[in-house]
Parts: sequence; structure tokens; C-alpha cells
Amino acid sequence: MRALLALIALAVAAPVAAQNVVVSPVAETISMTVYRDPYRGENPINRNWPGGYALITETRTISIPAGESVIRFEGVSEGLFPETAIVTGLPNGVREKNRDARLLSPAGLVDAYLKRQVTLTRTDRATGKVREQSALVTSGPDGGVILETDGGVEALRCTGLPERMRYGGLPKDLSAKPTLSVITNSNRALKATVTLSYMAGGFDWQTNYVLNAGKFADDHKIALDVFGWLTIANGGAQSFQDTNLMAVAGRPNRLGNAALPKAPLPQLVLKCWPAQRTHEVPLHPALYRVCRRRFRL
Repeated sequence: MRALLALIALAVAAPVAAQNVVVSPVAETISMTVYRDPYRGENPINRNWPGGYALITETRTISIPAGESVIRFEGVSEGLFPETAIVTGLPNGVREKNRDARLLSPAGLVDAYLKRQVTLTRTDRATGKVREQSALVTSGPDGGVILETDGGVEALRCTGLPERMRYGGLPKDLSAKPTLSVITNSNRALKATVTLSYMAGGFDWQTNYVLNAGKFADDHKIALDVFGWLTIANGGAQSFQDTNLMAVAGRPNRLGNAALPKAPLPQLVLKCWPAQRTHEVPLHPALYRVCRRRFRL
């Protein structure tokens, strides 16, 4: 029995092998084929989030350690369809792939710290005294941020005091750039050139043509010089410098694809009830008429 307990204790105390993380910050070469929004018709491109898509192919050189590793491909498109991603060039292929959709932003930080502790720093306007206190984020970021402190429940930036919210650290699942993560395994450490191909939403294109007409003097024929201007729209914040670009017309038949990714998360907006006194709040004419009828003013 003692031997069995000792064996169990050793098994519990045995360290778990740490998973290697390899970060590929940028692509070396990029090729992109942009497909027009098939349902836009003659309407202009949606500037907020174009309705077309693109096929993107990248090459990257990475150093892979021996054992299991997580490879993070940073700088991919925000609209990446993770189910379409194909990675070739890894020694034993890919076991799992994930799109790290949570990007670093004020709204993303608040969302990541829901039900977690933050530090509030407030400055008294009269005395200049700075006070720090702990708070629990109970709601946010849509429509405001609700905090629970030792003084009760309140909304961020609604006290009338200069204040800021400090976080304990950057959550691991937040990334400053759109990222595709894959898990792979290698028998030995090596350097590999891999190819990443995927489809992404949030792209579109359109063309404008200019025709210059000229006449030949000898036979009275008319010559037309056609000039085309191609405009490519990228709804995301990620740029693709020195890309080998192509555009495809028509409406390719797409079956079984996931829904188009939505536009990036909106900015954090903090709203409070007006802090003025009653005589400082502008009077709305319609509200005045209602009050006058109700109270016979």
C-alpha cells in the first residue's frame, strides 16, 4: 500500500512537458486572388466590410523544435475562414488549427476581463490626490462598463473624476494581430519553408474604364484606346505589401462555406447619464408639451 501511494505521489509530482510556441510574424511572399461580391450588382463597394472574398497563399520560413509545437502565423487576414486553411511543408502535417479571433483593443480587453479584478486610479480635482482601488468588471463592453467596488456598483467614467482602469496583464488569448494557430509534431528540430493557403472574407474589387477615340486620316476608321482602372477593397486593418494580385470576375459556385466573418469589433463606447443640474439640461420641446398637458402647466 505504501509503495502504491509513493507511486501515485511520484506520478502527480512529475512535471508536465511544456508545449513549444513558435511565432511567425510575417510572410515572405504573398499571392492573392480577389473575387467580387456576387450580390453587389451595380451598387458601390461596402466600405465598412466588403462582401467579396479572396484566396491568399503565403510562404514562410520557420524553425521547428523537436516534439509538439504550436505555430502561430501572425498577420493573416481578419476575415480568414479557419476551415479552409491548408498548411504544407510541416514534417508530420497539422493536428489542429484555430483562428485566434480575439484581437487586442479597448473593447477586447474589457471583454477578456469580465468577472476579473482590475485597478481603478482616480484623481480628486480639488486636492489632486490620487486614489487606487480594486474593482470587479461585471459587465461590458457593449453599452458601457459596469464595475463592482467596495463602495457598490457603478459605471466606468461616470463619477466626474479623472479616472483610468489598469489591467493585471495581457490575456493569452488576445493577439495584437490576426493569427492562425496550428499544432504539429516533429521528430527533430529543423528549419522548414511552409506554404499557408486560406480563403478570407472582407474583400472586393471593381473596374472603371476610359475610352479615347481617335480617327485615322487615310481610311476614316476610328480607333479606340481602352484604359482600365482596377480598385481593390480590403475591409480589414491588415495590409498585404508587395502582393502578387489577381482579380476574378463572375460568380463562382461556393457550397458549404461558413458564414462570412463579421467586421472587426466596434470601439469601446462609454455613456453616462448627463451630470448637469436640472436647469443645465436642454429642454426638449416635445417633452415639454407632454409635461404641460399632464401637469396642466
